[in-house]
Amino acid sequence: MTAEPAENDTDTAHCRVCRSDVPAGIFCGVCGAPLCPRRGDGPAWLRLRSYAAAAGERLLRPAPASSLFPQLPTPARTPFRVGLALLPLALMIGALLRAPALLIAAGTLGLPLLFVLYLYDSGAGRDVPDRILLVTTGLAVVLGIAWALLTGPSLARAYSVPLGDSVTVYQIFRHGLGVPIGALILAVVPVVVARLLDRTPRESLHGFMIGTLGTLSFTAAATAPRLVPQFTTELVVRNRPMPGLLAQAAIHGMTLPLSAAAVGGLVGAALWFTQPDGVARRHPGSVRVAMAAAAATVIMVYAVLGLVDVARVPEPVQLAVHVAVTVAALYALRIGLHLALLHEAHDPVATGRSVCCPHCGTVTPDLAFCPACGAAARASSRSSRTLRREQRPGRTHSMVTLPAAWGGVIAVTAVALTAVGGVLSRPPVRYACPPECGSPPVGEPVTAGPLFTAADGRFSVSYPAAGAAYRVTTRPDGVTAESLHGDGGTMRLFARQAIGSSPVAIANSVLAQSFPNARTAYEIPNAMVGYQSGYGLVADYWPLGAMSSVVHMRVIVMVAVKDDLALIADAVGPYRESRPGPGSTKPSGVGLELAKDLGRYVNTFRWAGDPAR
Repeated sequence: MTAEPAENDTDTAHCRVCRSDVPAGIFCGVCGAPLCPRRGDGPAWLRLRSYAAAAGERLLRPAPASSLFPQLPTPARTPFRVGLALLPLALMIGALLRAPALLIAAGTLGLPLLFVLYLYDSGAGRDVPDRILLVTTGLAVVLGIAWALLTGPSLARAYSVPLGDSVTVYQIFRHGLGVPIGALILAVVPVVVARLLDRTPRESLHGFMIGTLGTLSFTAAATAPRLVPQFTTELVVRNRPMPGLLAQAAIHGMTLPLSAAAVGGLVGAALWFTQPDGVARRHPGSVRVAMAAAAATVIMVYAVLGLVDVARVPEPVQLAVHVAVTVAALYALRIGLHLALLHEAHDPVATGRSVCCPHCGTVTPDLAFCPACGAAARASSRSSRTLRREQRPGRTHSMVTLPAAWGGVIAVTAVALTAVGGVLSRPPVRYACPPECGSPPVGEPVTAGPLFTAADGRFSVSYPAAGAAYRVTTRPDGVTAESLHGDGGTMRLFARQAIGSSPVAIANSVLAQSFPNARTAYEIPNAMVGYQSGYGLVADYWPLGAMSSVVHMRVIVMVAVKDDLALIADAVGPYRESRPGPGSTKPSGVGLELAKDLGRYVNTFRWAGDPAR
């Protein structure tokens, strides 16, 4: 219950920042500035030593719980810290079990579900009309699914281009910057719409709540279609390397949702921020510049994700960049919320009334900031502020209840997805010959294609004619043909100086340079290039990126060496398992549609001096 102390019982102090006489304590109850500045406090308008949404935390302390869940009382954050720890644990278990259903359930629902529980536990969800929350969530889900379906095929074709080959500046801007920035713009559309519809009194943390809910919903809706291809093909991911599976789980389930939450939270807090009227604030220009810089930092580092995905750096480096970007985004969010709480308009001061601070538990006058710990009164929901004027606040969830509720929803969703996957996935194909022997390929007669001859005359090779089926590019060392039909893909017929290297070494070098994250599946027996004995391999790789779909790509590389000149034929495209059917349906271990075309040209290679064929 509130206490009504006598006015003479309260000692006062003079704040040098806002020039107010306030109750004696460590912090000013009106502006939140330290009454007795200490070393390391920084500028009064920034207050580095004390985070405005938690007692005893420095501003630059790495504390995700108080950054993502700012309106919880400090003691009530412990269950949410447990929840944040359970999320990577669930993702790791799903990866180690190679269970895509658990990865999808934890990756798409993990953080959004935890945030919804936070809205319920803190009472923040009751401060905003239900229609605003429903419009924000519904619009975000629709936009997320539409964006994933729109960009998925384009990104899949982009990953069919060998690294460093035929990658133009336009493609870098389109896929490396256009896709992530486009996703970022669409992700904040729901919060902008909500701002136009909301007529309730504005508070920065209301905007943070709506913005975070919108971007988390958008990210979850966009991530689910990207993970579905893996889920519908097999109940257990048997052939994917474990490092790549763990990296995918971390990116789709942790770094991407956290970065999205930071973006949405900052944009929402800025849209709902209200400058107080009639009160001289501390460096208002600096505050707005700092908040804008925090938002710009998040947007800039978010764009880095797309560039890293296009660059296709090794998976450990790619994951490290994603983690670094997420840490920067969370720090920007924390600084933005801190500044908003310090400098926005606050509730009217209720003189003569005392309340219990939900962060430090001290009974203090009902002011904008707690004189004991410096936490802002608005670092709690409006409903809880009303409630604590009548009774001491307590936490809703225990250490067991919230993690159990979160884990139960994730487990039930994973079991349901497993059941659905069992219905949708197709069993392994077993061929019986006869009758499923297939038939020889019949159709268009063989025609001679264009002939490429190197400028120095050391080799020549036939290649597909440019037209509706291929986009052909010739270079001094060979030909690149990008398939424009079917599954797509890219085929290359080129040469390089062997310098004494064996076909095995050259093939592995080409694979490492073009597809650094690929893993050899098997070697091609009796491989020949230009009717010269050589070496061939087939490899698998799964593009790893925040915006890309989980698609199984297949690579084939064939090399032969003669006169110290290596002639190389390679192809890449989506993996497609061969199955019984009409026409030429012979089983193929390659599983690459473009491999059929590669077979037409691999033996048209000729070294200088070879007889005409």
